Amino acid sequence: MAEKVKSKMEYNLFEVTVGRGEDIKTVITSFILDHNWKNVYIMGAVGSVIDMVFTTPVQNHLPLRCQKTPASGAAEILSMSGEVMPIEDMDPDLEDIYPYQDSPLFVHIHASCAVAGGHVYGGGLSSGRAFRSLRVFMIPLEGDKNESC
Repeated sequence: MAEKVKSKMEYNLFEVTVGRGEDIKTVITSFILDHNWKNVYIMGAVGSVIDMVFTTPVQNHLPLRCQKTPASGAAEILSMSGEVMPIEDMDPDLEDIYPYQDSPLFVHIHASCAVAGGHVYGGGLSSGRAFRSLRVFMIPLEGDKNESC
């Protein structure tokens, strides 16, 4: 019989608000850099977005090949999760998918949103902005969890 293991780790939940028209990844990156974190788990978001672009696989085998799919117009965010890490820890297979990395961090987010008519788009978040506003919830990981709290 498997034993339950209790974790004694405690994590602090942080929230950053992406304001109207602001780029989602830019705001998240700035918030994390301002707190001197390196590894962060993005656990969700609530709000509205606009001009989202998602990456999704176009084949069922490796090497990974993706296409970009835009979700034009305003939308409600349905889900968002991801990880942020130092750029040097980025999976080399993702360098071709996200080639324009001008930050010391790699922000790897998967999200979904609903546009007019209830149509849903989702995948890896390539780009997007807040429509009214977007509240993003995150937890710093590893040794970062107590810094700048």
